[in-house]
Amino acid sequence: MLPSHVAGCCWLGLPKRFCDLHLPKHDETIVLVDEDEQQFDTKFLADKTGLSGGWRGFANAHKLLEGDCLAFQLIDHWKFRVYIVRVCGLNEIDGALGLLNLVPCGRNVYEHQIKNDSDNLQKAEDMDIDLHKQNVEENSLLVFDQSEDNSDCADSPVSEGLRFSRSVLQFKEIKNIDDFSIVVDDLVIDSLIPKHFQVKYYDLCHSQKTYLHENLLNGLNVKLAAGVILETVTIADAIRACKVGITRDDFDIWDKTLKAFEEMGMKVGFLRARISKLVGLLFDSKKLLEAKKIEQVKAEDEMRLTSEKLCGIKDVIKNLDAEIETLKLTGKNLETVFCREANAPW
Repeated sequence: MLPSHVAGCCWLGLPKRFCDLHLPKHDETIVLVDEDEQQFDTKFLADKTGLSGGWRGFANAHKLLEGDCLAFQLIDHWKFRVYIVRVCGLNEIDGALGLLNLVPCGRNVYEHQIKNDSDNLQKAEDMDIDLHKQNVEENSLLVFDQSEDNSDCADSPVSEGLRFSRSVLQFKEIKNIDDFSIVVDDLVIDSLIPKHFQVKYYDLCHSQKTYLHENLLNGLNVKLAAGVILETVTIADAIRACKVGITRDDFDIWDKTLKAFEEMGMKVGFLRARISKLVGLLFDSKKLLEAKKIEQVKAEDEMRLTSEKLCGIKDVIKNLDAEIETLKLTGKNLETVFCREANAPW
């Protein structure tokens, strides 16, 4: 806590990245729950990414002092549980902070990732609890004074298997897979992606001569980023393995998924282009075949109708022939009768 947090205007700024990911885009009431289950309403200002009205009451009620540390854990929509570490002693949170994996770097922290205990995560999966709640519980928030230089945190571990990256190689500088690392928001996330997926992802990036993930949205949760990369590799493999018997629905699902990734910043346009080409080859030709079959049926129907009409005309011609022969015979008799009548006596 700084003086401005506990005295004077009593304003508490929150990390913008966390706010962008987990808090509303408009002003909203944020509920703070202390360790005694008491609740305090505070006003969250979205434009300023901080707590205003109501924060003074919370600070006064808990007699916060400069130097106290607060851990904020998002437990529900717009609700934080707040743990207080007093500047005069660290034993007041005891096991509470044991739920969190806090990894500070010196006195100041640029950012950190929270990784829940694996047993708790397994229990959560077994209980099939709400995904949003899992995400909330996996993303607790620490508020630190970030006014000082934090460059000394580069390349330091932030959670199990993750570390900050001081710099990222230009892709043209990468000679082989050994030089390839997946960096998202200055964090190396290789540990979140199995090695065989890394190799396949490197091949995809190499084919396009760029990091496919380099334009991912800033502040994107690293686990989500890893999931996007894994799913991209999976879809790429599926595209390469698909056969003529594949359904249109499969292509549609892949394309919609890749479109969502593209909106998040992934460079997957080349995969969508391949899907479009395959759809054109397979389903456009099928559409043309179906259209020709329909034309054929119509032509056959017309031929049948024409044949029936032709049969009717043949019957008419046959009847006319018979009538003509009758008239010819009548004509011969008419000549004899006519001559007889003409030469009859007066």
